[in-house]
Amino acid sequence: MFSRIYPGKQDSGTTYIPILAALAPCLQLSVAQKQRTILRSDAGFGADANVNQALTADWQVLGKGKGGRRPQAYAREIATAAWQDLGQARWVAPASEPVTYVRPTQHLVLRWQTSDGKTKYSTVVCSVLAWTPAEVIAHYDDRGACETEIQADKGGLQLERRRKKQLAAQEALILLTDIAHNLLAWTPQWMFAGEPLAEFGPTRFTQDVLSLPGRLFFENERLSEVQLNELHPHAVAVADGLARLLAHFGHP
Repeated sequence: MFSRIYPGKQDSGTTYIPILAALAPCLQLSVAQKQRTILRSDAGFGADANVNQALTADWQVLGKGKGGRRPQAYAREIATAAWQDLGQARWVAPASEPVTYVRPTQHLVLRWQTSDGKTKYSTVVCSVLAWTPAEVIAHYDDRGACETEIQADKGGLQLERRRKKQLAAQEALILLTDIAHNLLAWTPQWMFAGEPLAEFGPTRFTQDVLSLPGRLFFENERLSEVQLNELHPHAVAVADGLARLLAHFGHP
C-alpha cells in the first residue's frame, strides 16, 4: 500500500493515470501477472480515457463508469425482461450498444432503489469476460473490505487528527502512515496466528495491544531484554508473540 497527497478539491479522475504510471515501476509485474490483477475503482475514476489506459497497459479492470446521462440512456434501451434480479432492490442487465474500449469488456447497467423509493442507475465495466453479470456485481461489491480498511486506519492511526502545515511534511506523514498500515496488517499474523489477538482491527490492536506498558534493555546497542507489565490482560499473549516474532526474524 502506498499513498499520494492531493489538494482537497482535487478531482479523483485526473489522478488515475498518474497512479498507473507509479504502479508499474513499483510492482514490476509481467504481462501475465497484470492479466491476473484487477484494478477495482468507483465512478470517480471511471472516465473512458482511464479505462482505456488501464486496458492498454494490460491490467484487468472492474469499476463503475463515470456518471452523467449515460447510465439512464442505456437503461431506457433495456427491455423489462432483460433485468436480472440481484435481490435487495437491485437489478443488472447488459448495456445495448455500449462504448467500445481498446479490449473487449462487459458493460453492464446497475439499477437500484434507494431507501426513499428513488430509482438510481450506474454503469459497471469489467474486462473479465468469464464472469456472469451477477458475479461482476458481487466482485465489485467486495470493495467494501477495502473501504473498511480505510475507515479502520482513520481510527487506529488517527489519520483525521494528524495534519502538518507544510506539504512536504504532510507527504512524509502519509508515507509513514502507509508503513504503519502494512505493519498493522502483518504483525498480528506474525505474532498471533490462529489466536484471538490476530482478529483485532487496527484501532483495537493499536490501543489495546501496542500500548502495553513495558521496558526495553540494551547491551552494546543490542536488544537484550523486554519487560512487560504482567498486570496487563494481554501481557502473556504479547510475550509469547514476541518470542515467535524474534524466533522467526532473528534477534536484533
